[in-house]
Amino acid sequence: MARGAAALTVWVVMVFALLAPSPGGAQTPEVRAYVFWQQGCPYCELAREALRALSAEMDGVQVGEIELGASLEANLLFREVAGRLEIASPAVPLFVVGPRYQIGFARDGSTRETYRQMIAACRDALCPDVVAGARHAAAGTPQTHPPAPAPSAPQAPALERRVSLPLLGEVDLGDLSLPALTVALAAVDGFNPCAMWVLALLIGFLLGVREPWRMWTLGAIFLLTTAAMYFAVMAAWLNIVMWLGALSWLRLVIGALALVAGGYYLREYWTNPEGVCRVTPSARRQTIRAAFQRLVEEPNIVIAGLGIAVLAVGVNLIELACSAGIPAIYTQTLAMHDPAPAASLGYLALYIAVFLLDDTAIFVVAMVTLRAVSGSGTLSRLSHLVGGIVLLGLGALMILRPDLLS
Repeated sequence: MARGAAALTVWVVMVFALLAPSPGGAQTPEVRAYVFWQQGCPYCELAREALRALSAEMDGVQVGEIELGASLEANLLFREVAGRLEIASPAVPLFVVGPRYQIGFARDGSTRETYRQMIAACRDALCPDVVAGARHAAAGTPQTHPPAPAPSAPQAPALERRVSLPLLGEVDLGDLSLPALTVALAAVDGFNPCAMWVLALLIGFLLGVREPWRMWTLGAIFLLTTAAMYFAVMAAWLNIVMWLGALSWLRLVIGALALVAGGYYLREYWTNPEGVCRVTPSARRQTIRAAFQRLVEEPNIVIAGLGIAVLAVGVNLIELACSAGIPAIYTQTLAMHDPAPAASLGYLALYIAVFLLDDTAIFVVAMVTLRAVSGSGTLSRLSHLVGGIVLLGLGALMILRPDLLS
């Protein structure tokens, strides 16, 4: 009896020993994490270094690095992930693990610890791979995992917002805003001398018209057509930039254009005190002058209005060269902020309103007082100084610190 009890005890112990998991054979759950980064972003390099160190320290952690601008697929994936995680203002570096994300990187080590906690949370409770699902969706293949829950990410630590700009010194970018930048660039663009001389030419002919309603009608047609043409050009360029995404070469090209434009504007400030247009040759000016005169004297108001509209489009397209690329530079900056579509149109509308504000004021004063307004040369020269400083700063940011424009 005792021998049977002993045998039973040995058998039970052996069964439990076989069924019990071996400490050395325990498998650590694998965690897949991702970091979106971009060339020229210093904080992206810090985030990548921290994640590589964590991947070496923590077992079962795989970190995928996705470079924006390297391919259109990477840019589309970035937008898809941002949409799934409901990120209002996506920026780089963007760290994603499961349904959690972190934007930015602080130098004090707090972000590295946040990364560790987020990875540990996905190790304790299995997380859906949101990036993998977004990659399938972007590629047009069916999704094989359940939808990702709403993100529960902590707020990203604030990035350093102070930067040294040419001629301005230390600037706190937290004090700047996209609306303020919109107003500044639009005002500089509006006071360019090439656009001003065309308006002054039209006003000179309109002041000779006897019927006030005809003066107001033809002037309004010119201004409204200019606004519509400029809005269409800027909206088209913004769509191109948004479609191309965060391609690094495009950002560098626009940044270089901003530096060249800023240098040109400062050169004009010092060498062109009269603020006259140097782009349009004399022969072309005579052609434009003759066309305006014929249209203003045209007795049929419909033909005159249509002619003024067509001439406004043609003249303003030609005079875009005098803007030194300001519309392209602004739309690139707007795209880097990545506002909602409705907000983008709102910013473009604000730009056009400010751009035409000076022209409208000069036109209204001239029509009311029946005399041409002088002093536009002084304003054009001042706009060269302000525009040169702003464009140099934007160009430096696009090339050296693009993360501060996101």
